Amino acid sequence: MSSCDSELIAVYLANKIRDGKELEDSMKSSLVDLDGVFTYLVATEDKLGMAKDHMAAKPMVLYESDELVALASEEVAIRSLLPHEIDTYDPYEGEVKVWQA
Repeated sequence: MSSCDSELIAVYLANKIRDGKELEDSMKSSLVDLDGVFTYLVATEDKLGMAKDHMAAKPMVLYESDELVALASEEVAIRSLLPHEIDTYDPYEGEVKVWQA
């Protein structure tokens, strides 16, 4: 337990998954069930997921290739990792994506 409100999202997702829901479905449910402005990442043993609420006020930039998925709050963070030119995008309002490891 902490005083951080993002802990609520982790507990919410853990409860949904414990109850048999898939990660992606749990994340989509969070966009309806949770009130507020948020963008979050979640990692499980074999998956990486991102969700952006319907207001999309919190920053997130995504780069995706066959070899790499990179997410950051600013594009410069992703560009600093890669030696070549890349195309990034800002996930849309209410978007959920999950990648299998």
